[in-house]
Amino acid sequence: MSVIRLKQRTKAALVACLSAAVCAPAAHASTTQMTFFEAPRDLTGSGLAPSTEATRTAAFTDLDSLGVKALRVNLPWYSVAPDPESPAKPAFDATDPAAYNWGNFATTIDEAHKRGWTVLISPSSPVPKWATAAGTDTVTRPKVDEFKLFTTAAAKRFGGAKTMWSIWNEPNLPRFLQPQIVGGQRVAGKIYRDLFIAGRDGIRSVGGQETAKVLFGETAPVGGATDDRTYPLAFLRDALCVTSKYKLDKKCGTKLSLDGIAHHPYQFTNSKLKSDDVTYRNLTRLTQFVDRTAKGGANNTKLPVYFTEFGIQSKPDPTLGLAPQDQLEVRARAERDAYYNSRVRGFSQYLLTDDAPTVNDKGCKVYGGFETGLRYAADGKAKPAFDAFRLVLDAKPLSKKKVSLWGLVRPSDKVASVAIEKKTGSKWSKFKTVKIKSNGAFTATDTKASSKTQYRYRWTSPTGKLTSPAVRVNDGKPKKLKLTRSC
Repeated sequence: MSVIRLKQRTKAALVACLSAAVCAPAAHASTTQMTFFEAPRDLTGSGLAPSTEATRTAAFTDLDSLGVKALRVNLPWYSVAPDPESPAKPAFDATDPAAYNWGNFATTIDEAHKRGWTVLISPSSPVPKWATAAGTDTVTRPKVDEFKLFTTAAAKRFGGAKTMWSIWNEPNLPRFLQPQIVGGQRVAGKIYRDLFIAGRDGIRSVGGQETAKVLFGETAPVGGATDDRTYPLAFLRDALCVTSKYKLDKKCGTKLSLDGIAHHPYQFTNSKLKSDDVTYRNLTRLTQFVDRTAKGGANNTKLPVYFTEFGIQSKPDPTLGLAPQDQLEVRARAERDAYYNSRVRGFSQYLLTDDAPTVNDKGCKVYGGFETGLRYAADGKAKPAFDAFRLVLDAKPLSKKKVSLWGLVRPSDKVASVAIEKKTGSKWSKFKTVKIKSNGAFTATDTKASSKTQYRYRWTSPTGKLTSPAVRVNDGKPKKLKLTRSC
């Protein structure tokens, strides 16, 4: 669960805009790609809004209707540990799950497992003060041995065939792990490496979890010197113990055999990316990176990539929020690009309900969280992106009159068909009926399109007929933000 403000509200950001992904697709689609959904506001609670039984029930009803089959749950160590404010560790068996207050996390994970869903659990900070080197805060130099005991307890409580793990949340950000830099030198990557190994060893020490999938990284997409955020690829170089020439530094550590790399490929502004940044607009940068580190002997080859936290910011955020129609179209293009990259095994949606704004001393709403949800925080009303998440559609121009359509019927478990419709003038007309693949995806090509053509499709679900939101031909050019002045 990330609440990091990727939104640097500088003058450049205020006039920036968000473009659709333009990465060229790989030759083969990732037909086994799963989509993780993360809804902490509704399911487990957060600092901005605690969840309730009512919000959880409503959320699971929504997620069922959307075709969700995998959930990500961020598990803050501090939130479940005994006496987390104490600088001295209390007396308890830290490997015993009964010693922890799992609360809403257990309720949520158990409910997801009951539905047969895969759950990706991310043990992370904040941590109990007694589990840090100095015992004075909740993110600085967490104790590796204590983390191993915690992950052992978590694996005993939640481990199973439908459980995956990823270690830490955005460890390249000082909000979640410190220090990032000491004496001008990056140190967070090495701290994370030790935490990862300890956490993985703790999980796999539990019976039935010996071969559990444990993901590495969970990195935030961009770095920056202003607040000591480490650039993700620089962080991964340090964590994988590779030199500037991508060779394993044996003085730092030995080769890591990994199950996959987890990353959060957000990009909310049109600011120019640095060479060590990775967002949804340059997905192949991460796979190329891990291929180089594998060649240098730091990790195994052909590592799969999981984009485990992602969303597109929308209104009512007045500075970085896209219009609702743009939100659903940009998200569809990003998912399409991920689908056609065979190395991407997981995509994601963060949030279900937007973060609520705060109100400043002038009575103005301040949007400092995430408005990437499918429902508005103010009234719970569904955005157009809600139905578009269930029935995904993207219209990508190949030439002046040729458009490539890609869609995903997320709730579909069986091969069926969809009826695609198009509109260039004022009326909708049937375009063609196409088969859905076993994974819910379908494609079609229109050779008589124009820049004004819109598309939608109809699908007959087990409970009735559904129609996708209409999408426009999307040329991938930047979407300009219409800024709203705040008091």
